[in-house]
Amino acid sequence: AGVLVGTIANLSGATALARVEYARLASEAGFALTNVRVSGAERMDEARVYAIAMQQKNRPMPDVDVVELRDAIKQLDWVQDARVSVQLPDTVAIDIVEREPHALLEKPEGLVVIDKTGYELPTAPVEEAATMLRVSGSGVSTRKRMAELENLFATAPAMEAQISAVEWVGNRRWDITFGSGQTLMLPEGKLRSIDALKNFAELDGQYRLIGGKAVRFDMRDAPRVYLREPGRADRYELAAGQS
Repeated sequence: AGVLVGTIANLSGATALARVEYARLASEAGFALTNVRVSGAERMDEARVYAIAMQQKNRPMPDVDVVELRDAIKQLDWVQDARVSVQLPDTVAIDIVEREPHALLEKPEGLVVIDKTGYELPTAPVEEAATMLRVSGSGVSTRKRMAELENLFATAPAMEAQISAVEWVGNRRWDITFGSGQTLMLPEGKLRSIDALKNFAELDGQYRLIGGKAVRFDMRDAPRVYLREPGRADRYELAAGQS
């Protein structure tokens, strides 16, 4: 009956009226929103998703606005993306893609959990936060800067697990701190810093620098690397291939 009404309405130009009638017939036949199914919500409170979806409760299924639902759900702080689909006769299925806690951002008011894009999250489990990367420096949490940091880490993936903190220094370059407490000073420039980290990873493979005597590795004049050790007033240079 609904299809027939819709067809006649399209031919007569009364589409809006036909849609109302079609929705009414669907509702009377049991095609109205009464159930919501949510999946993918592990860290966030599912109740917030249900509350948004159930604002359309008892609405005829043809009138359920999945675009409106998706847009509203994506405003929730933990939601990176969401997929919303209608499953007849009476269900809306919502699949949540959550943001992943990635690092602790140091701000004047304290530590804030961020994802890989720099988006600030409400909180993270204490056991996760204790092992997270620490990020600091003015302007470091911008999307551009965090993408640059991810590209830098991709240069030496085996070394990433040993990095405990990074600092964006003077809005121009990175300092990397390892779990050993040692610091690597990288040069300015995205490509130069990538090349410097590659070189350092190679040197570490040869000389086991991380965990050694040096407390600071200065690669601001890459490809040279200068090492500082406790109790030494000077610094000395280590070159790739040196024996």
